Amino acid sequence: MSTNRIDVSTVCEMFEKLSDKLDKQTIDKPVEPVQIDLAAVNAMTERLEETISEVCKPVKVEHHHKIEIASNWVFLSLVGMGLMILGLSYYIGNQRQTVTLYKENDLKYRYIKMQGHTNEDNLYRLEHQFKYNDSIKIIRKQVDKYEELVREQIERQERSKRNNEEMEKIMKETEILKGNN
Repeated sequence: MSTNRIDVSTVCEMFEKLSDKLDKQTIDKPVEPVQIDLAAVNAMTERLEETISEVCKPVKVEHHHKIEIASNWVFLSLVGMGLMILGLSYYIGNQRQTVTLYKENDLKYRYIKMQGHTNEDNLYRLEHQFKYNDSIKIIRKQVDKYEELVREQIERQERSKRNNEEMEKIMKETEILKGNN
C-alpha cells in the first residue's frame, strides 16, 4: 500500500471505532440540559412588542395646503382676481352713492309736494338741511306723517262717498216703495 492512498477498508474501520466510542460516551454520561442565553431572546421579544404597539397606535395625519406662485398662470390669475375685486368694490360703492342720491331726491320731492309750493330760497334751505343726518330724519318723519294724514283723509272721503251713494240708493228704494203703496 502506498502512503498517498488510504484504503477504503481502513476508513470504514476508523468510522466504526469512532461510532463505538460515541455510543459508549452517551450511555455512560447522562445528558446535561443545554443552557440557552434567554436575555437576547427577551430583548428581541420586547422590541417586537414595542414595534407592534407603535403600529397599532392611531396616526395623526396633518395636511398642509400651499399656494405657490410657481407658474405665471397662477400669478396672473391671482392678480386678475384682485383687480376684479377692486373694480367691483368701486362699482358697488358708486351704485350705493347713486341709490342714496335717488332716495334723497325722492324725499325732497315729497317734502316740496307737502309744502305745496316752493321758491329759490326754500330750495336752498332744503339742500342745506340735507347735509345733516338729523335734519333728514326730521324731514322724513314730517313727510311720513303728512302722507299718513293724506291717506286717512282719502279713506274718510271714500267712506263718506260710499255712505252718500248708499243713502241715495236707500232713498230711491223708499220712494219706490211709497209710490207702490
